[in-house]
Amino acid sequence: MLFQLPSFLIFLILFAILLPVVQGRLRLPYVVVASLIFYAWWYPPYTLLLVGLVVLSWVGARMVSEHPEWLPTLIVVALMPLLLFKYTDFVLASLQFFIGADLPRLGWHLPLGISFVTFTIVSLLVDTTRRGDNGSPGFWDTAAYITFFPHLIAGPILRAGQTLPQMAALRLDRSNIGPNLALFAVGIMKKVLIADPIGAYVDQVYGVTGQVGGLMALLAVVGFSIQIYCDFSAYSDMAIALAGMFGVRFPENFRSPYLSWSFAELWRRWHMTLTLWLRDYVFYPLYGEMGRRFGHIAIVATMLVSGLWHGAAWTFVAWGGVHGLLLVVENLTGYRRFSARLRTVGKILCGAGVFVVWSLVSILFRAQDWRTVSNLLEATFGLHGWSPWPTNGTQILLLVAVTLTLHRFDQVDRIRNAVRRLPAAVYVPIILAAIIGCSMLAAGRPQKFYYFDF
Repeated sequence: MLFQLPSFLIFLILFAILLPVVQGRLRLPYVVVASLIFYAWWYPPYTLLLVGLVVLSWVGARMVSEHPEWLPTLIVVALMPLLLFKYTDFVLASLQFFIGADLPRLGWHLPLGISFVTFTIVSLLVDTTRRGDNGSPGFWDTAAYITFFPHLIAGPILRAGQTLPQMAALRLDRSNIGPNLALFAVGIMKKVLIADPIGAYVDQVYGVTGQVGGLMALLAVVGFSIQIYCDFSAYSDMAIALAGMFGVRFPENFRSPYLSWSFAELWRRWHMTLTLWLRDYVFYPLYGEMGRRFGHIAIVATMLVSGLWHGAAWTFVAWGGVHGLLLVVENLTGYRRFSARLRTVGKILCGAGVFVVWSLVSILFRAQDWRTVSNLLEATFGLHGWSPWPTNGTQILLLVAVTLTLHRFDQVDRIRNAVRRLPAAVYVPIILAAIIGCSMLAAGRPQKFYYFDF
C-alpha cells in the first residue's frame, strides 16, 4: 500500500476512526493487525514471514535478557531471511563468474521492507541485552514496534530503547494532527510532483542501451540526486508525520543533506537513522577491535556494509567503498576540519563540489550494470559529444532548481513549527486539498518509493 494513493488514505481514516474505540489491552493487537493488513496489501504470503520474524524477535529478546551470551547467535538467525532472499542469488552469480560453472538461482522476490525490518530486530536484540536486568518487552509491544505501518516498509530505522516505551501510549494525538498533516503534505508533494517526474526521465536515460549524449547524461546524473532525495525523504516525512499523528515520535532521517560542505557532514544529514545504526552496530565494534591505528579500515569496511545493505550487486559495493575512501581522504587531508571553518562563500563552493562528486558516485548506485556505469560516466564528461537539449529537459531543470532553492527549509521540525504559527482554519483546508490532489494525480500513474527495493 503506497502512502500517496487514495487506498492508503482510506485505510488511514478507518484506522484513525477505530483506534479510540479500541481500549486497554486490545489497542496494541489492533495496531498490529492493521499493520499486517497494510503489509499484506502488497503480497499476502510474505506476511507469514513477517509474523515469524515478530515471534523470533520476542523469543530472542527474552533469551538475551536472561542470557546475553546468546546475542551473536540470535543476530545471525535474525539475519538469515535477509541473507537468503537478498544475497543468495548475488553470491551464486558471483561464484559463477569466478569459477565459470553454471549455478542455479532461487529467483525469489525480495520481501518488502526486509532490510529495514531486519535492522529493527537487531536493534531490539542489542538494546535488550544492554538493558540487562530490566527485562524484555511483551509480545504485543514487540509486535507493534516491528510492524507499526508508518515505518514498516522503508524506515526510519528505529531504536528499541527510544520507540518501544512509546508504543503502549499510542493514541490519536489531536493536538499534533495539523502540523503532521503539513509534514505529510510536503512529503506527498515531493514524491508526486518532483521525484516521480524526474524519475521517469532518469529511467529513460539509464535504460538507453547505446551511447548517451552529454547534456542528456548530465541532466540524468544531477536529476537522480534530486529524485533519490525527494523520493526517500518524502517517505521519511510521511512516516514521521503518520507516527506523530498517533503520539509516536520517530527520529529525523534527513536534514537538508545537500547543504553539506564535506562528505562527513553529508552522512550526518543523509539517511541519518541508517548512518547512526551503522556507526553504533558496525563501526564502533570494528574500531574497538582494530584500534585507532586501523580506524580508517573500519570506516571503509562500514561503508562497504552500507553499500551491500543497499543492494546485492557489485556496483553497490563499489558505491559504498568509494564513499568510505572519500571519508578517509577527508580525515587524512584535514579537509573536513578545513571546510567546517570556512565562511559562507567557501562553504557554498565546498557544498557544490560535494554535490557534484555525490552525483557522479551515485551513477554506481543507480546503474544496473557496469556497462551502464561506463556509458554514463563517459557521456557526463562529454566523450560521446554534447547532444541537443532534451525535450523535457527544461521541466527537469526547473524541478532541480526549485528543490535546491527550498532545500534549507526542508527539515521536519521547521515544517511542523512553521504551520504551528498559523490558525488551523487557514492551513488545514489548503493542506488537505494538496494531499487529495496529489493522491488523485498519483492514482493515475502510481510509482513505488525507490527504497522499496531495499
